[in-house]
Amino acid sequence: MEMPEDKSRWYREGVDNVDIKVRAKQLADAIVETPEYQRLKQARAEIEQHHAAKVMLRDFQKKQLDLQKQHLEGTPVTESQAEELSKLYEILNINPYIRELLQAELAFQKLMMDIQEILSDAIDLEPLYELEDEEVETKPEDAIQKATKKLWVPGN
Repeated sequence: MEMPEDKSRWYREGVDNVDIKVRAKQLADAIVETPEYQRLKQARAEIEQHHAAKVMLRDFQKKQLDLQKQHLEGTPVTESQAEELSKLYEILNINPYIRELLQAELAFQKLMMDIQEILSDAIDLEPLYELEDEEVETKPEDAIQKATKKLWVPGN
């Protein structure tokens, strides 16, 4: 089905939810065939075959997750914690299997972001705000404080 210039008319007239899901499955099938996905799949398989690399990566990801939780809970990440994580990342990059996995993940994430951008552009879904345009200086503590306040909901 050819998409006309007036995309909204095309969506109203010719595509139902089942067709959209079929097309999404076709996109998923196409993604699985990309070199980026194949590289990621191979890199994951390599990690599974090397126990030491798997343990190192798991420990790093656990530390990374712990620091993210700490930050989200409002406790600042100390400089020494950030430095420790950075050093661990450098050590991880020495391992060729982990380095390949990290590079493969990055390449695959870029592909997925490109796909997301194409989809957003095709349906005229613009971001609510542009990060580059906004230069508001807020302290991380202020942002966390604002996020914890109760939101007003109509009817409550």
